[in-house]
Amino acid sequence: MKRSVIRWLLLFLAAGFVPCRAEWHVLSRESVDAPKGLDFQRIEMGGTYGERAEIHAVQFSPKTHAFAVMDNPAGVYDTQSAALKRGASAAVNGGYFQSDRTPLGLVVRQGAEIHPMEKARLLSGFVAVRGGRMALLRVAEFHMSPSVTEALQAGPFLIDGGKAVSGLEATRRAERTVVFSENDGRFGVLILKSATLSEAAAILTTSQLFESGKITRALNLDGGSSTALWVRGDPAFYAREWKQVRTYLAVVPRPAS
Repeated sequence: MKRSVIRWLLLFLAAGFVPCRAEWHVLSRESVDAPKGLDFQRIEMGGTYGERAEIHAVQFSPKTHAFAVMDNPAGVYDTQSAALKRGASAAVNGGYFQSDRTPLGLVVRQGAEIHPMEKARLLSGFVAVRGGRMALLRVAEFHMSPSVTEALQAGPFLIDGGKAVSGLEATRRAERTVVFSENDGRFGVLILKSATLSEAAAILTTSQLFESGKITRALNLDGGSSTALWVRGDPAFYAREWKQVRTYLAVVPRPAS
């Protein structure tokens, strides 16, 4: 019996058989209370072969909110306390950092460069605010200037041009933190449990993931035990990180004009 099974597998391999990649679809969607101007929802995703993934996503218009970097060099803040201190409406964990808490890659907070840009395959992009305008940028598209008031370097890119990026890691499942932009002009942050980088890209390009808008660019932030999402409310929503991180990315209200 064992020999026949092996022979069967060899025949399929010889014929060029390759297992199909899972296709993802929305199983359920639930709106969650959030501050005015934020669209906060929980989405349960299902895959072709019984896979499950859970998303908590915050979307917002650049007319009402913007990204802001929060720094935590001494490790005295968690996501919630940092967000409250900054007056944020929502916040996630930020970019990568070393064991001594030194950031990996560019960090700019309120116009001050805290750590310079670095060249590394993983650090393939930036979330930045330049001249008051937000953008997700690849390394070749980014130029440091006085107009950059907020920036985090991270990676890899998961989605570009509305399509999943090829060659993403496809074996290690973990919690993910992602910052994204949409074709309707909105931006957002989300956490995802639990997926490989390749699966995360496939999930986030799923048709009808959001009831309006489609993700055009998505950049992976630090994940795993760093993954966290806080959204202001009564009570606040808090998916807590498992360790103190160096930086946070906040969603803050724009000043009233």
